[in-house]
Amino acid sequence: MKLIVDSGSTKALWILLDGNGKAQRFESPGMNPALLSEEDIVASVTNRIPPQIKGLPVSKVWFYAAGCRGERESEAICRALTSIWRSATSFAGSDILGAARAVCGNSPGVVSILGTGSNCAVYSPADGIIASTPPLGFIIGDEGSGADIGKTIVNHALKGLWSKELKSKLLSDLSLTQNDIIERVYRNPEPNRFLASFARWAKANLDHKEVEEIIVHRFSTFIYHNIKPLHEAKGLPTGFVGSIAAEFEPQLRCAAQLHSVEISSIVKAPDHGLILYHSKD
Repeated sequence: MKLIVDSGSTKALWILLDGNGKAQRFESPGMNPALLSEEDIVASVTNRIPPQIKGLPVSKVWFYAAGCRGERESEAICRALTSIWRSATSFAGSDILGAARAVCGNSPGVVSILGTGSNCAVYSPADGIIASTPPLGFIIGDEGSGADIGKTIVNHALKGLWSKELKSKLLSDLSLTQNDIIERVYRNPEPNRFLASFARWAKANLDHKEVEEIIVHRFSTFIYHNIKPLHEAKGLPTGFVGSIAAEFEPQLRCAAQLHSVEISSIVKAPDHGLILYHSKD
């Protein structure tokens, strides 16, 4: 049996492949190993392994995690995995590498993640990630992400760039006041996830041109700030992964066309692509 793990900070998907390539999926809480000590990484991975698969004879494990930035994180993750499956071959890498393998497979390309945050890299089948732009987080980066879109929506609504009617609709639909928003952003934990929640409202209100213009503009900004600076990306198709990319596919394709970026695929999650990629190993 083989095991593929796609772990975000909030949720992790564990995909168990049997000898015939049939997949079973299990979920657990996620983690961000960049924020943990090595001992805590080992403990977190071990404690999050779904109990249904702990005793099974797994021979290979591929673990892709947000925040898996280098040897420190990958070695700690592998140490946790081999403590459970001692004879298994284990690999740990970043979520952007997992996304790249899912949408590019065995061809070179550019991969972009558009979810709560955003990320972008150039992928080589032989060498993995060969170039990338730093995401920088939702305060100074993460262009085109759910948090970035939410931040822009709030900015336009509260600064009077929208009509009073559209601003009132936003606040009424979400049962929020301006003070509520300020409180949630500046005084509560995980403001990025709160801001990203506005993307759901945006999806339901795309018939307002002001809303759709923000979506296209933020995707255009993502491409300009993240794909365009990568000289290695020239001439390569781009695959997009993430809920924001999938939910706003028409707007994403419009922004890509503005910058002459060729989109190879847009998928909500990398699981199907990773199953195809690793089922041959």
